[in-house]
Amino acid sequence: MSKLTNNDIMMKNVSNLTRSGCEIVHSNKDKSTTVSYVVKEIRQEILKGNLKEGERLIQEEWAERLNVSRMPVREAFARLQEEHLVEIIPHKGTIVTPINRDDIEEVYQTRALLEGLAVKKSLPFLTEDDKEELHNILIQMEELEISDGTNEQYIQLNRDFHHLLRKGCPWGRLKKIVENLGISPIAPSLLKGYYTEAQREHRNIYEAVLRGDPHEVEAAVKYHILRTKNNLIKQMELLSEETKNS
Repeated sequence: MSKLTNNDIMMKNVSNLTRSGCEIVHSNKDKSTTVSYVVKEIRQEILKGNLKEGERLIQEEWAERLNVSRMPVREAFARLQEEHLVEIIPHKGTIVTPINRDDIEEVYQTRALLEGLAVKKSLPFLTEDDKEELHNILIQMEELEISDGTNEQYIQLNRDFHHLLRKGCPWGRLKKIVENLGISPIAPSLLKGYYTEAQREHRNIYEAVLRGDPHEVEAAVKYHILRTKNNLIKQMELLSEETKNS
């Protein structure tokens, strides 16, 4: 039997590390895909009204129902809580807290007014670097293909875009109120059909920023938020109608 040289041993170790690294990457990708699948299935059941307010979701039951392990179900519950569709209560479990039309009307109408004002106040203080970063975020959003796998990436880009727009607002209380209202994370997955329209609106906002007209920027932001609200309500009503007819 030939003896392994130091070089042979080193190359074998590198090969093992590479193979191990690939397995970890694939494992993480598979895990992310499974969690996204679970989130989508439970979200649809909530938005269709099949899961009622106050209903308790049990990990074991959903793991068996969707033929997955309990870990992705647990992570899916955490994501759904971020979407305000469930609440995880200590010693009680995961409780369904669905949003309705009134919730969406309240949040988006309020956001349109306050974020429009925050962006108008912010515009004079945005630097050239801010505008360049805004453009980079815009390009990333335009090039991104929306799917269950890219949902989280789009949500973050969209959050960064809006955050940067109001970055220069000197009214700290106003900025804090807008940030607490947040951006509904469920919107990207429900509004895939309106994605091109949304990106056109983001570009219109960016171009208004370049022209330096605070009133134009405010109007563009308000239009974008209210149009998103209307389309989100329309999609939720369609889901509800599908359930009634099934």
